[in-house]
Amino acid sequence: MLNGQLVSVESYPRYRRVRRVVDGEQLRFRRGRWWTSLKSSEDQSRHELMRRRQEAAKEQREARQQQQEQEAEQRRKELEEKERIRKAEEAERLRKQWEEESRIRKAERDKRWAEEKAQRAQEEAEEARRLAVEQADREERERQTMAAATSWWRRLSKQQIDELFAAVAERAWREEKLWLTIPDEPKMNPTFAYGVPLYCQRNRRRSLYGVVRPCPSLVTASPRAREEHALVRSPQEAKELEEAGHEGRITHFDFPEHEQLSMC
Repeated sequence: MLNGQLVSVESYPRYRRVRRVVDGEQLRFRRGRWWTSLKSSEDQSRHELMRRRQEAAKEQREARQQQQEQEAEQRRKELEEKERIRKAEEAERLRKQWEEESRIRKAERDKRWAEEKAQRAQEEAEEARRLAVEQADREERERQTMAAATSWWRRLSKQQIDELFAAVAERAWREEKLWLTIPDEPKMNPTFAYGVPLYCQRNRRRSLYGVVRPCPSLVTASPRAREEHALVRSPQEAKELEEAGHEGRITHFDFPEHEQLSMC
């Protein structure tokens, strides 16, 4: 073929489609082999080789890029896993710290409550002991008071007591025209130093006339009895009241002292 200037060349796959204008129309043809110059055949081979090298280089770049992306993704996942583990460890540490702090607070609270409970129990026990002592003291004072009052009234016989109340009633009517209510069984009144209060009607109102025989040793503990009108049998009883600190009026009926002593 033209003295070897043209050669038959197998077309590479990407060069098999060829466009041609035939009678002004664009047409596309497929060719398997074609005739060209030796130089064009060699250029085609060099171009194809270069293209393959470029594609291989591209594939290598893409492979390296994919490898780098995979490695970056792996590193990212590893970092994420490390961060997740770190956060989990931190959360666990904080949880344990919170539990320990809660345990310490609970222990301190329980200890404080136990101390407060023990303190309250001690205070209640001390209060109970104090009340018991006060009750015992009060009962002892009441016993002593009752003993003193009983001893004071036992100095008189029943006849002498009746005599005294009759004298008081007679005097009130004679001197003041007051009618006194004399109880059938006179009772000692703690408010009036264990004397017996007598009442009368004045202007349609019930009022205290006086106190019969308040106990001298109990007058100081009965402020009201100290100021009320006291009515006693004898000058000796009046003297005992005065010496005990009685501040109110004292009336005695001058009954014989020897009769009191003979009745003791």
